[in-house]
Amino acid sequence: MLLKSLKLVFVLALLSFASETPKNIILFIGDGMGPAQITALKTVTGTPNLERFKNAGFATTYSEDEYVTDSAAGATALATGFKTYNGAISVDAAHQKLKTVLEYAEELGKSTGLVATCSITHATPAAFAAHQPSRKMNNEIADDITASGTDVIIGGGLSFFLPKSADNSAREDEKDLFSKLKSSHNLVNNDNEFKNFHGKNLVYLYAKEHPGKANERTLSLKEMTSKAIEVLSQNDNGFFLMVEGSQIDWGGHANESDYIISEIVDFDGAVGAGLDFAEKNKETMIVVTADHETGGYSLLGGSIAEKKVTKTEFTTKGHSAVMVPVFSFGPGSDVLTGIIDNTLIGKTIIKYNQN
Repeated sequence: MLLKSLKLVFVLALLSFASETPKNIILFIGDGMGPAQITALKTVTGTPNLERFKNAGFATTYSEDEYVTDSAAGATALATGFKTYNGAISVDAAHQKLKTVLEYAEELGKSTGLVATCSITHATPAAFAAHQPSRKMNNEIADDITASGTDVIIGGGLSFFLPKSADNSAREDEKDLFSKLKSSHNLVNNDNEFKNFHGKNLVYLYAKEHPGKANERTLSLKEMTSKAIEVLSQNDNGFFLMVEGSQIDWGGHANESDYIISEIVDFDGAVGAGLDFAEKNKETMIVVTADHETGGYSLLGGSIAEKKVTKTEFTTKGHSAVMVPVFSFGPGSDVLTGIIDNTLIGKTIIKYNQN
């Protein structure tokens, strides 16, 4: 009888472990998204997708060398679980590489993807697939991304993948990274091809450098995210996907409330697509957070009934040290609640992508 009881406990323990180890992980980063940005989202939508999360908390974002982080150091913490100096792309103070969650996932035979509404060489997406001492090194970051083995790449930045002699190139050499990607990936050239794509290893560099604002882009972040999930989920080993709502940050830098709101609404739509998949899949952890808050954004007037924000103020055109929200869903997500540091997010995701 005792032996049977012990066997039952062992089996239940195994089942519990399996249920708490996600097969797939989607990390959503709302660049520059703080509590006020989310309050504005709630005001204008009524019931944003972020309300669907049951696990929530706040994360501190300071970098290794500054109380106020930049996107490079903030994203490095999320990608590697370690602090670094402002401007660093997944390297430490000695410029030694910090292994990223994307690289851990690849070692397990998982598919990996990066989606952004900025150049794919920009600080946040770069931190997951590149290692450089400065975020300004777009050419070198493009080299790293090309060599990274990332299966799905959706974002701007085409000019950094074209040789110097090509039209619209932003490179300083004749490396033809676009052709190199073509040997291993399916490269689509327009929105129609993108929407009708159903294969594997997808690259869509849909803008020469940075794309326009949400109301100018021809694809929503939700559409990009849904396609990335469709492609990556074909791998039976699972996948890791990072999705960035890049321009929430730019609205903060510009001190433009309408810009912030349009971008975070677009971002929330993408989060909804991820949650829809995770709720059906049952093996996917979703994490939504930010690298930092931007603008010192404050809401001073509005109408819940009319779903509008009418008066705002900003304390800076830069970043602030305000803690950022953390939302999580799915197996293994319970640990990301309460007040935590941003490095715990990186360490937790990596833990689920190690042998």
